[in-house]
Amino acid sequence: MSMKRGSYRTGRERVERILDASHELFVSAGYRATSLRDIAAASGISHPALLRHFASKEEILTALVERLDREHGEWLATDEDGGDRLLFPAEVARRNEATPGWIPLFTALLGEATSPEHPGHELMRTRRRIGTALGVRLLGGRDDDARSVKLAVQRLGAAWDGLQILSLYFPGRIDIPGQVADHEDDLRKNGFPPAPPAPGRIPEALLAEQPDTRPEPTPRTRAFESAARLYSRHGYYGTSMQAVADEAGLTKAALVHIAPTKRALLDLVVAELTAPAPDETDPGSRLRALLDRPRWQAAAEIVLMCEATVPSHPAHAHMAKRLEYSLSSTTRQLTAAGPLTEEEARTTAQWLVAVALGGLIAWLYEPDDVELGTLIEGATPPLRTTA
Repeated sequence: MSMKRGSYRTGRERVERILDASHELFVSAGYRATSLRDIAAASGISHPALLRHFASKEEILTALVERLDREHGEWLATDEDGGDRLLFPAEVARRNEATPGWIPLFTALLGEATSPEHPGHELMRTRRRIGTALGVRLLGGRDDDARSVKLAVQRLGAAWDGLQILSLYFPGRIDIPGQVADHEDDLRKNGFPPAPPAPGRIPEALLAEQPDTRPEPTPRTRAFESAARLYSRHGYYGTSMQAVADEAGLTKAALVHIAPTKRALLDLVVAELTAPAPDETDPGSRLRALLDRPRWQAAAEIVLMCEATVPSHPAHAHMAKRLEYSLSSTTRQLTAAGPLTEEEARTTAQWLVAVALGGLIAWLYEPDDVELGTLIEGATPPLRTTA
């Protein structure tokens, strides 16, 4: 019996060592850029020994998020009498921001687990449902319209996710707890904006693959679409040139003629995915334009944006530039419309861009439950008073 207990203890210690090493590597180098062999080396064990505990990197990431949830009791706090109480969203945001590595880890899983085939997909869907239910319970009243409350809570959650992404691209510029607290206070003081009439169903093209009735696509188009589809499921680092060629029905030589390197193919896909729409004027109009695109295009953009929050990622600079454009152009529009100060316009622009990002993520997880267009409407947050 003592041998079994010793073996179990050694196994648990090794698992914790693996998770500690993974945490450090995912934050410093990025989840996708870190291999299982990197984790094994940092853990001081062999690759086969690591595989006895975790069959894949996805399992490690999911275990890390679950461990952080257990350690920090995301929605619970201990009161003075030793009992548990539920935390309000702003309190949770402060706790998450104070937990080293939490936001990068959560964001990595947030993007890539939008794929239904990802091992962490159901975990993230469950967490999101629990968060929405708790938000409704904490912020809603007995006499409030249920749909209006749920929509407001979903919008708050979308903004929260989007603000976390922005904070990784622009460190020190995004006050996540402050923005969440402002919106939370506004809901308490002014109530929930009435939800508009329920919209029709989302276009089927976004919910399922439809027969392609276009003319025969060019090899370049096939390469772009195949790469984007694979990125939406496996990310950039998990997709090889050969896999793209096979998906596109091209030879490796033909693909190399279109994009000579893996990095060049990524540049092509990112440029296509993030190109401003002809009538784009603000984050909301961009999101509405996405509704006319297949789901895999929206998913590929989100997965790459979350993956590229790490500065060493080859798409980081492009994504940061694209987000900066969205923030600055929206700020200019808000300032010109008045009567906001420049600081208020910047804060409001951050909120609007965040709602657009997080709304798309929410819809990718729950297409039948999230009213994507409605989520964007009325997203202007309460304005901070400036001294």
